[in-house]
Amino acid sequence: MTVDFEALDLIRTQNRAEMHERKKIEFLEDRIKVLEKTLESHAKILARFQMTENNEPDFVHSQGFSLKERS
Repeated sequence: MTVDFEALDLIRTQNRAEMHERKKIEFLEDRIKVLEKTLESHAKILARFQMTENNEPDFVHSQGFSLKERS
């Protein structure tokens, strides 16, 4: 019985490539989850800011100008 080393090497190479692709997909899925959490957090902060925007007193910047629009 002879062993075809070229075929075994080809199979190993394909398995490595598949494992590498799976790891890349896992990494990207993780990055997407982090991005989703970040966007949710920013949306909450923005919503809170928009709710309180007109209720707070006018903030005057250290340079002396107001950050609110003048009517």
